[in-house]
Amino acid sequence: MKVLSEVELWAVDLAACRDALLDVERRVPRLSAADRERAASITDAEVRNEWQAAHVALRVIIEHACGDALRGVALAREERGKPFIEGAPISFSLSHAPGLALIGISPDGDIGVDVECERVVRIGAERRARICAAGAGLTTAPLARDSGDGFLQAWVRLEAFAKADGCGIGRVLSRLGIVGAGGREPVEAEIMLARAASIVAEAPRTDVRDLQLGRGRFAAVACRGVAAMAACAVPVRWLASDVKQLEQAMF
Repeated sequence: MKVLSEVELWAVDLAACRDALLDVERRVPRLSAADRERAASITDAEVRNEWQAAHVALRVIIEHACGDALRGVALAREERGKPFIEGAPISFSLSHAPGLALIGISPDGDIGVDVECERVVRIGAERRARICAAGAGLTTAPLARDSGDGFLQAWVRLEAFAKADGCGIGRVLSRLGIVGAGGREPVEAEIMLARAASIVAEAPRTDVRDLQLGRGRFAAVACRGVAAMAACAVPVRWLASDVKQLEQAMF
């Protein structure tokens, strides 16, 4: 089995790559039986094809890093919901939004990624402010000035942290007092900033960073473990968009 030596971050333009990824899967199946069943259960063809392409991309990237020994092995989930593949010497994270996927893999520690495309989010002003403050507290990088951009960037930071932590976004929001009993009490922005900073501090060697994927796209990565600082300098690579390029570049 090949061994991954450093964190890798991959972006996938699903509009450009979808057909190539589905063709690659037809040529050499890499998805598990459970993956195929899940795809078949999605009734909307466009959503189904994007879901399948994103998961084929994940499998291709894992195979590029680890070899073909994990081909077709089903995804499992830890007690708190974090996905893994039994026997894989890496941690990984997949996020996808309409037309776009983001994948992170790490040789040690834990990794989480999240991506959103620009969209209108209807949410109460109080909760929006709490999420923005919490996202700002996860890292020293400032949020975008525009309230809409700031919210989505804050959100992907929180999601990436939750995935790396393995606890899920619901538990993170509850710990911060954004949802649940604490969400019904007024909280000043400075307190929310401090709460977010504290949950990062409580997670050893954890780092959260924004990723630049182009205008109208919001993304973040969170790493826990010795690879955390190394991940900060890792450039995001874009997956090839046709079968020949995929096969040449990846294998």
